[in-house]
Amino acid sequence: MDERFRSIAALAATQHSVVSVRQFQSVGVDSSLRMKWQHRGLIERLGSRSYAMAGSPDTWSRALIAAHFDLDGAGYVAGRSAARLMRLDGFDADVIEHLVARGGRSRRSGGVVVSTRVPVPRRDLQRIEGLWVVRAERLIVDAPLFRFSQAETENAIDSAIRLRLTAEQRLRTRVIAEHRSSLNGSRMLLDAMVDSGGESRLERWFLALCRRAGLPRPVLQKTYRADGRVVARVDAEFPGGLVVEVAGHGTHSSRRQRQLDEQRRTELTLRGKRVITFTYDDVRDRPDWVATQVSKGLRLAA
Repeated sequence: MDERFRSIAALAATQHSVVSVRQFQSVGVDSSLRMKWQHRGLIERLGSRSYAMAGSPDTWSRALIAAHFDLDGAGYVAGRSAARLMRLDGFDADVIEHLVARGGRSRRSGGVVVSTRVPVPRRDLQRIEGLWVVRAERLIVDAPLFRFSQAETENAIDSAIRLRLTAEQRLRTRVIAEHRSSLNGSRMLLDAMVDSGGESRLERWFLALCRRAGLPRPVLQKTYRADGRVVARVDAEFPGGLVVEVAGHGTHSSRRQRQLDEQRRTELTLRGKRVITFTYDDVRDRPDWVATQVSKGLRLAA
């Protein structure tokens, strides 16, 4: 067996069986030899500048890497594909999307290729599985380019904040700066930032009901420490020390978790906090009732 083929096979094993034309060239494999291997059934052509080892499974990862190689360094994984690689909530479809600079808009690749006039600096990029991928903050700013729905936009914002891939205030500042005068899809992105800052759709709903009821915006995810350890991290805290917890489905159900919840409530109570809790169903189905209870709590805490 040709030693060059062994090198290519070893490289492909680390790239979901995909190899780029540049990588073939780097080990001395020219177009003539590639064609010979293809005719022998050793490799198969996927795109203009990508090949796969014959018999490899046709997966989303394989297609994504091939599309990336076809852009030959001119594009970056972006949109829903980048969101999936970063494991943002709700992004699991087999979609292939790339971002290229305006000068590279003529490039052809598998999937969707979107061009932008806005420069893509190194600080907006990261390496994931050997690919150049836009960071979460840039992904969100570019959401209108990829025609994200409202739900997709909100999921990207909330899960990126929860996963500490961006900070709410920094993201808010950048979105406002880059989309202040934009229209259409950018308006939805600005709207999605109004109730951002939580770490889940449930917390977003809670912020929205507070805003509609004219309640003050609480401080989110505030942490309390004692003796160098975290004793409590609260979902929302209002002026006067009113703490609101919103409990999603599947949480706080085990005996151990209930014990930790009560310990946490005790720690907060001893610090002079008034703690109230609402369930997922409360926030979703009874927003007016929740707002009324928060209002009562604020009056008692004043």
